[in-house]
Amino acid sequence: MELKSKYNLIILGSGAAGINAAIQASKLNKKVCIVEKSLSNIGGNWIHWGTMPSKTLRESLEAIQSIRSHMGNLWVDRVIDDLRTDKLFKRAEKVCREEQDLVRRYLKSNNIEIIEGFAVIESEYQVRVLPRKNKPFLIETDFILLATGSKPNRPSNIPFDGWRVIDSDDITQFRNVPKTIVICGAGATGCEYACIFAALGSKVTIVDKNERILNFSDHEVCLELQNSMEAMGIDFYLGSEFKGITFKGPRVFSHFKELILQSDIFYYAAGRQASTQNLGLEKLGIQTTERGAVVVNDFFQTHVPNIYAAGDIIGPPALAATSFQQGRYVSCHAFGVDVEEYIKFYPIGVYTIPEMSMVGKTEEQLRKEKKSYVVGRAYYYEIARGYIRGDSHGLIKILVCSETHRLLGIHIAGADACNLIHIGMTLMVKNAPVQDLVHMVFNHPTLAEGFRIAGFNALNKIFPDGFFTKKP
Repeated sequence: MELKSKYNLIILGSGAAGINAAIQASKLNKKVCIVEKSLSNIGGNWIHWGTMPSKTLRESLEAIQSIRSHMGNLWVDRVIDDLRTDKLFKRAEKVCREEQDLVRRYLKSNNIEIIEGFAVIESEYQVRVLPRKNKPFLIETDFILLATGSKPNRPSNIPFDGWRVIDSDDITQFRNVPKTIVICGAGATGCEYACIFAALGSKVTIVDKNERILNFSDHEVCLELQNSMEAMGIDFYLGSEFKGITFKGPRVFSHFKELILQSDIFYYAAGRQASTQNLGLEKLGIQTTERGAVVVNDFFQTHVPNIYAAGDIIGPPALAATSFQQGRYVSCHAFGVDVEEYIKFYPIGVYTIPEMSMVGKTEEQLRKEKKSYVVGRAYYYEIARGYIRGDSHGLIKILVCSETHRLLGIHIAGADACNLIHIGMTLMVKNAPVQDLVHMVFNHPTLAEGFRIAGFNALNKIFPDGFFTKKP
């Protein structure tokens, strides 16, 4: 087989992790190549099926919903009724196209070569490329990064057909709004699309085997978000296990424990599977989990030291934000750049309507660890900007160590939560006491002032006399 080229780093996949690893390696004057099975899909799930399209749709609809308290239900409903969904989806397509063009320019300006074709690891230093038309060839490298991402989990007992029974890859192709949709899965993806379709006027029902939505997050904040979603008309059946699907004409009948629901569309949104099939991993004994996720160490190395993996392919947290950092870290570590230990402290954002975001510990975790803490709360209806906006739902919740006064966790459900979280997170990273929040001057009126209110609420529980100017 012909040997074509030699590189310092070969990256399999052009998603968030792969792109950032490539650019970082190029800035270190390394010769880099990305192997991508389709040049039309540069950016992977991040640009084409996940982050960018869903968040663009959500942004448009949230803007419409935000004026409900100012203009009334009739006006908003009229806008939704007149909304051309093809125009809405074309807007999402345009944003994705522009993001991909931007990424292509970055790759070009950093002299990163892109090869179209399927990639198979031939040895620890060689990759075989199978182009769609031409003959296979070999390329050599010092390091390999596996960054092929993930795909929706598709259980064998679910008859996916792309129009009645769908997953997260199918849903971005829709142009008509269903009258009714059942979503199996109350995780981030399920809740986000539930809000999108409810805002478009669909009757949405979420079913999950767990007793609560967003099982990883703070229970109180999840309830606040669920109440807000129920106000949008979304129904929840929690603690109900999925059994199967039957059809009657175009209608889908979803069978759960003690529950049968009928709808136009059944959307399965329960988990993802790492895209590790046919990469040749077994040849080198590279370990994977039950869901195909590649097993790595703290430096994102597999048990073969010069072969790394990053992004969705290694499993949770599987966020675009963490994938960006993982890709950059891989290139620094591979080429001997002295970087700090990879940060395991990061925010999680859920782009529902309204948003939910968190960083640090939950109350449930602190109770389990028997930590001494107090809770500071600021409801949106008591924040000036919140009641100006007409936000009847929303909560900024901070968890503060009773002894050190340091922030242990921040949990927000409400408008702009995914931006607001970084204010408190900055204090957590700097290990600063909550007193710093109450001594800050915030613009008024802003939602950010909620941190000051929550800070006072927490400190008043530690210092009942109201005298808490001294730091511990």
